[in-house]
Amino acid sequence: MYLKGVEIQGFKTFVDRVRLEFGPGVTAIVGPNGSGKSNIADAILWVLGEQSARTLRGARMDDVIFAGSEKRRPVGMAEVTLHLDNSDGSLPLEFEEIAVTRRFFRSGEGEYYINKVPCRLRDIQELFLDTGSGRGSLAIVGQGRLEEILSARPEERRAVLEEAAGIARYRWRKKEAEQRLEGVEQDLLRLHDLIGELKEQLGPAAAEAARARRYQKLSRLLNLVELLLKAGEMEETRRRQQRSQERLQALTAAMEELKALEQQLQAKARELQEEQQRHQAERQRYQAELQSLREQLVRTRGEINLVREKLAELARQQEEDSTRQRHLEEEKASLAAALAALAREREENIQEQARLEQEIIKGREEQEKLQAEARELAAEIEKVRSNLFQVAHERAGCHNELVRLEEKQTAVERLLEQKRRQLQEWQKEREHLLDHLQAGQEQLQQLEEELKRLEGKKAGLEMEMQLKEAELATREKELAGWKERQRALAVQLKVLRQSQADYEGFAEGVKFILQARSRGEAACAGVLGVVVEKLAVPAELTQAVEVALGGAAQQILVRTAAEAEAVIQFLKARGRGRATILPLAWLEPRRWPAWASWVLKEPGVLGIAAGLVQCETEVRPAVEYLLGQILIVADIRRALALGERLRPPVRLVTLEGEVIQPRGPVTGGVARQQGGYLQRRLAIQQGEAELANLVARIKKGQEQQEQLQKMLAGNRQEYHQVTEGILTCRSQLHNLLQRLSERKEDLARLEEKIAVLEEELVQGTSGSLDLGKERAEKQELLARLEALEGELNRQLSGLQERGAAGQQHLATCRQELAVNEARLQALVNAREQLNLRERELARQQENWQRQQEELAARRATAVALENELKANLEKLAGEEDWLQGACQQAMAGLTRLEDETSARVDKQEELAREQDRLQAQKDKLLARRQQEEINLARLETALAAGLAELEERFGPRWEAELQKPRPHLQKRAAAVRELVKERLLSLGEVNPGAMAAYERLKARVDELEQQKQDLEGGRAALHQVINEMERLMARQLKATLAAVQEHFAAIFQELFDGGEARLELTGSQDILAAGLEIVARPPGKKLQHLALLSGGEKALTAVAFIFALLKVKPSAFCIFDEVDTALDEANVERFARLLRQFAAQTQFIVISHRQGTMAAADVLYGVTMTEQGVSRLVSVRLEQLPA
Repeated sequence: MYLKGVEIQGFKTFVDRVRLEFGPGVTAIVGPNGSGKSNIADAILWVLGEQSARTLRGARMDDVIFAGSEKRRPVGMAEVTLHLDNSDGSLPLEFEEIAVTRRFFRSGEGEYYINKVPCRLRDIQELFLDTGSGRGSLAIVGQGRLEEILSARPEERRAVLEEAAGIARYRWRKKEAEQRLEGVEQDLLRLHDLIGELKEQLGPAAAEAARARRYQKLSRLLNLVELLLKAGEMEETRRRQQRSQERLQALTAAMEELKALEQQLQAKARELQEEQQRHQAERQRYQAELQSLREQLVRTRGEINLVREKLAELARQQEEDSTRQRHLEEEKASLAAALAALAREREENIQEQARLEQEIIKGREEQEKLQAEARELAAEIEKVRSNLFQVAHERAGCHNELVRLEEKQTAVERLLEQKRRQLQEWQKEREHLLDHLQAGQEQLQQLEEELKRLEGKKAGLEMEMQLKEAELATREKELAGWKERQRALAVQLKVLRQSQADYEGFAEGVKFILQARSRGEAACAGVLGVVVEKLAVPAELTQAVEVALGGAAQQILVRTAAEAEAVIQFLKARGRGRATILPLAWLEPRRWPAWASWVLKEPGVLGIAAGLVQCETEVRPAVEYLLGQILIVADIRRALALGERLRPPVRLVTLEGEVIQPRGPVTGGVARQQGGYLQRRLAIQQGEAELANLVARIKKGQEQQEQLQKMLAGNRQEYHQVTEGILTCRSQLHNLLQRLSERKEDLARLEEKIAVLEEELVQGTSGSLDLGKERAEKQELLARLEALEGELNRQLSGLQERGAAGQQHLATCRQELAVNEARLQALVNAREQLNLRERELARQQENWQRQQEELAARRATAVALENELKANLEKLAGEEDWLQGACQQAMAGLTRLEDETSARVDKQEELAREQDRLQAQKDKLLARRQQEEINLARLETALAAGLAELEERFGPRWEAELQKPRPHLQKRAAAVRELVKERLLSLGEVNPGAMAAYERLKARVDELEQQKQDLEGGRAALHQVINEMERLMARQLKATLAAVQEHFAAIFQELFDGGEARLELTGSQDILAAGLEIVARPPGKKLQHLALLSGGEKALTAVAFIFALLKVKPSAFCIFDEVDTALDEANVERFARLLRQFAAQTQFIVISHRQGTMAAADVLYGVTMTEQGVSRLVSVRLEQLPA
């Protein structure tokens, strides 16, 4: 197994998804401080299951999620995935490649996956147990891990050896077995108490079960006697039911005869109705025909008049043609107005006629409906009066019977009332005592639970206070370190700011000019500043730009040559040195030559220096002049390669400050002097940011410290309150037990008194109950009769009111119908006149138009038209005579139909009276049948209730039970029932479930005894398992200690070129509880404990110890996070040599700054922070680089 790669997204500074590919051998991760290198080690530790935010260098777990920067918003989730090669089957999963993923959301939710399948944190931890790569192993040695090994207590250092011995899984199983053993011990204790308590209950339960068996036998006898008595009652009910059914059948036959007669009457009524409908249709036909004839007659007469008028008009026309011609236009306008008025009048007539026709139809329908309702109301009133008389008679008889029963029951109740009052008082007293006992038992249970809760809470508070005190000490230590760093940083910033203010490193003349400008000297009024002040340079380019500028960084900027001359003269006059002035007005920018433009696309070329910095537009010429022909390259190797292909005047500068002049000198190395102006400015910016961060962390730490102190004070106060509560609870528990014992004795005495009084009341109560039942039945019947009588009275009043209102409404409806019919006839006549006028005016208008257009033709044809009109007149006169005769015939037909309709109405009224008489007879029979049905239903209900009672009380075999011959018992059933009841009362109150409870209790005791034996066997088995695991762990730990001891001594001698070292067990003789001490003797020194060595010696010894463990228990992969920081160069070389030796069996990922460590790597990953707060990756495989 080895680590193939890791994917990180949203984890700390790695906001974007990045993937690091790891191969066999050594992979180094390098980068400047603060770039996020160690976050990669934290990410791997986190995905392996680390739950401590402090171990991950955070305060809370959500600190691992990217918190945002100036340009980036915070994200809501952190995700890390480990890709593992499992082709050798090291992990217990049947996959050649395994992906382990952990996600954490800002809401606090976490998710775990193995090959994209959701799982638990425990599944991941168990997956890596004893693989040498788990969370507690040396697979990840962080920045503080070496210090923890060095400063750890011997017992803690032994845990590292246990991980190497591969007994972590056994220790985990042993812990689980011990927890299970503790649970078994608790269960045995509870079982012992429970069995003892249940055995104490067995004796009273057996006695209670014997009473229950006697009670059961007597109850069975009582049920049998009551079954016999109830069966006799049921037989009498069946006989009454049969008589009621016979009466109901006779009433039903009479009802059938009345129904047949009613059907005959209904058939006659339907025949009359159909005949009336036919006559109505014929009448409507006559009316329509008469209406049509009248309309034709009116039209014919109109036409006759029109012809006559035309003849007269033709006569007059011959004389008045000239006059008619003059007035023709005026008449035309008058005709148009008359036609318009006539059209409006006609439309209004049509609308009014349609409305009246609808109202007449509705009125006729309403009239017919009201007449039918009046007939129905009369019949219903008669029916209600008959029912009311019958109900009043039955109510009077029932009331008299109820008065007799009430007087009899009152006499019985007076005799029993005194004893009942006494019994109620004693029963109330008993209930009061039972309530007190119940409340006492509940209070006792509550007190026991409260005492248990308070004791648990006390233990929890003790543990919580210890944890908070430890956390408070840690917080105070962290806060002190932050404050110390704040003070040191403030001093450093003050020095840097003072250096900037004093223009440290600048020439004397430049300083003097800048200070004079600050004082307001007139000669220096035109000074804009020095070049370096006007530049904004990215942090990674600071050193390169500062080297590229060189002495030009101090050159003074002015706008014009005159201002430059004034500055030079001022320096001369004061004798304060020299300075270089750049007049912006006459500077000619130096551009990158076109012949060298190809170089800008070469790998490793960052760009022209002038284009990589920012400045004000005004000073841009100076920047182009100084930096326009300088190229920034990533490193000296690329710069030298490019310099061979370039020529002056261009220059190349690397990020580390090397200067290459093509065909000229190459400048480089390490500068001993302090950084220039730009580097100081960058250091100030970074220091201010760090200082602000420290202030925020200190403030937050103080708030957390105060919160912890308040919480601890609250816990202490709560601890004292809980302790006092425990003492109070125990005192209350003792007092309550004493009170409950006294109440139980009082309750036993009262139960005896109540039993005697209840026995005295049984006989007297039986007779009173029978009277009460009969009285209740009569009261119920009386209430029903009274309710029925009231309901019938209300129905009668309502029906009478409805009848009166209906008659009034009918009269009003008839009057409105007559008025509407008269109005309709008037509108019809008026409409006919309007039609005649409209046709006449239309013909006149047409004639007048024709006369206007063809006036000359009419004069020529006047004689012919006159003859034609006379012929038409004769024809129309004949039609008029025919139409008058047809109208007279239609009127005669209508008169005949009206006479027939009147006779038919008389027949219908007689038929309705006959139906009313028949309905009255039918209602009387129906009332009698309903009463009989009610009586039969009551008997059937009583019979069904009796059968249900028999089924419920005596079971489905009650009929078979009755078939058994019991002549003596049947005759003496009533006396036997009383005797059995007396014996049952003598037994007192019996628990019906006592027998079953006794059997359950006995079975429960046997079951608990068996469980106790099983638990004792399990306890012995667990003890054996624990002992066996301890022997196995001790054996493996001894073997591992011997192997580690041997390799530790050899590796120590290799690292120190001599000396000796060994591991010693301290404390307990039990190797599983003993501590582990490291004793070493570097060359030239005496043998001493690890704590007495120097810092470098301790670090190198710890390295030897780690590699010795890896030799014994090789890990598939191992991550070292800056473990070589405390080593000098020689020891770094030895450390790197060990890495190469162990790389064959272990995959190493090393986070380091040291050159020797990097030289041992096969692959280098660079971590940078080109964007504030966001880490980036760059990787290089060293074997692919040119030598």
